[in-house]
Amino acid sequence: MKNYNIPVHQEYLRMIAFVFILLAFQIPLIAQITIESSDMPSPGDTVRLSTGLNTDFIDYTETGENFVWNFSQLIPVIQTVDTFVPPSETPFYYQIFFALYSNLAHRYMRDIPIPGFELTDIYYYFKNESSKFSNIGYAASISGFPIPIRFDHPDVFYRFPLHYGDVDSSASHFAFGVDDFGYVLIDRTRKNKVDGWGTITTPFGTFETLRIKSDVHEFDSIYIDSLQMGIPLDRYYTEYKWLAKGQKEPVLQITTDYLGGAVVVYRDSARMNLNAVHEYTIGENTMAVYPNPASSVLFVEFDLLQASVVDLSVTDISGKQLFHRKITGRTGFNRTTLNLNSLTLKGGMCLINLAAGTQVVTKKLIVKN
Repeated sequence: MKNYNIPVHQEYLRMIAFVFILLAFQIPLIAQITIESSDMPSPGDTVRLSTGLNTDFIDYTETGENFVWNFSQLIPVIQTVDTFVPPSETPFYYQIFFALYSNLAHRYMRDIPIPGFELTDIYYYFKNESSKFSNIGYAASISGFPIPIRFDHPDVFYRFPLHYGDVDSSASHFAFGVDDFGYVLIDRTRKNKVDGWGTITTPFGTFETLRIKSDVHEFDSIYIDSLQMGIPLDRYYTEYKWLAKGQKEPVLQITTDYLGGAVVVYRDSARMNLNAVHEYTIGENTMAVYPNPASSVLFVEFDLLQASVVDLSVTDISGKQLFHRKITGRTGFNRTTLNLNSLTLKGGMCLINLAAGTQVVTKKLIVKN
């Protein structure tokens, strides 16, 4: 009689071996990643970013182990490109303050107008080292006068190697004053926690990711002697960042303030004709008002996909209109100021409304007496 048990037994062993091989290949697909210094930007890197809309359908605060985040339905409305350079390629006066402390810089793409002045040549300085990635400070020129802002202690974005469950914090401070000109002050505390890992999908692609949540308290103040005016800004905001291997910057970052506004930015490919993608002229995440709370002067910034006339208005919470102005906006970045002293509202909450055609974007504002 033939023995059929032997080949059956061998086939059984082959099946077990095959299952183990499959499992071995699956384990890396669901394992946590580790973020290191090599995953951060270096001089010469360029990163294209899109500002996105349409996050209302997602609870982006949800997180956990082996979590799946799906942001594939984000609508890109504005694109920018971060170009990173060595500090030696920034203005010479800035180099005096940053060359020994940083090894990476990138220029902010826009100049920022201030009543009677203008901020130009704005640079961000970083240090990427094996143990951490830090914001060293900023530099800008106010009406041609260079102002370097180097923190006494760097603002640490990440500590390496970065794993799920890691917790850390940092405190940064800067104060700079010039006689007969004014001063700038920044106080910032940051608390970081890697609170999730898994897979994220955006319009750019799907990535294995670590999610880091940063709670930030920041007090900024700028005072200009010739105007006898200061702009204090006390802010609490939260940054949610999804980091992936080799992506240089977060593949997605959502920044929220205590009033519930959200700005969504993600890594993206070139989109040459954003206007053809949708009908929006302005977007929920492309309008900012500050300082907030405010007492006298308010700055309103917004982006337009195409030049158009927009209506800027202020209403109280009952809907009563307190202010209205028509603004001829240009394509891209726009900025205007409001004198809150002219409003009948003496204190409390009001709404800042920006309208273009049938589209309206609203931000909440706290007015201090």
